[in-house]
Amino acid sequence: MAFKKNNLLLRICTGLVYIAIIVVFFLLRNISENGQYNSIFNILIYIFMILSTYEMLQTFSRKKLDEFGREIPSPSRLANSQKVCIYTYVICFIPIFYLSEYVFWHGKNFGYRGLLISSFFLAIMLLCLLVIDYKRVNLQNTGAAYLCSIYPTILFATILMANTYLPQQSSNLALILIFTISPVVDTFAYICGSLLKGKKLAPSLSPNKTVSGAIGGLIFGILACIFCYWIFVQYFGYEYKGINSRFAFTPWVLITLIGIGGSIMVQFGDLVESTIKRHLGVKDMSNILPGHGGILDRLDGTVFASAYIYIMFSVFFDPNLLNLIMASVHRV
Repeated sequence: MAFKKNNLLLRICTGLVYIAIIVVFFLLRNISENGQYNSIFNILIYIFMILSTYEMLQTFSRKKLDEFGREIPSPSRLANSQKVCIYTYVICFIPIFYLSEYVFWHGKNFGYRGLLISSFFLAIMLLCLLVIDYKRVNLQNTGAAYLCSIYPTILFATILMANTYLPQQSSNLALILIFTISPVVDTFAYICGSLLKGKKLAPSLSPNKTVSGAIGGLIFGILACIFCYWIFVQYFGYEYKGINSRFAFTPWVLITLIGIGGSIMVQFGDLVESTIKRHLGVKDMSNILPGHGGILDRLDGTVFASAYIYIMFSVFFDPNLLNLIMASVHRV
């Protein structure tokens, strides 16, 4: 009993430190009216990206042992050449973004070009390793290498773009939703599942998750999104300027859709990570966060939700994209 209490206290302390770090970086990014300090928040994303990639590569590189302690050959175990390519990719990811944004094309809003080019180059290099390092690289660990490239780096890139390319007010709202919806869904899924119990959601992947918990997480995730939007409108003067902005109900419908999709993606993100860990035979990705496991154990739902939320904001909330669409329609 004392061990459980100490473990719970450790989890709470680690969670509070994690929240404090995010809040501090979020406040620092808003110290300038013209948004020139958004790069401060990108530093936090960069740190999360590197640590999460390290966790993935270490997990896929672990030796599997049988009941007698003998090593079992694993075709998905990454070769050193693959790890070098992926580490180079993720370490250069943010620097390439800024070089593309401010140096290569001498203007803003071109950082994504550098990210696309570097991602294409990585994809080609991982395929070339099938020839260059054919003794240690096979189809199975090539697939694992692609997985370690996409998850989490590519998904983290959506947080980077939400922080950089959306208008300042929309960016603030999007980031708040990205980092709020996951803990809300996880917390209330746990509470509702513990109280109501019932049918298991995915017993072979995550035996503790229930259908009642998933529904509870979905409902409270939607409510959290609506509440956050209401706070932004009432106290921060947020004004929706996206598609169909002349209708007062439009942003509320979109926020509800973001709540629905985001809550579902959070739970899928958690299940995807559970599936990866089950296939690899590990409990946690690492022990970087005491009581929580690794960075990915904490951010698995967040990175999945961020991709969906960024897409919704870039399509429906960004007036620049709306003007581009309208101009294209008029040209036709």
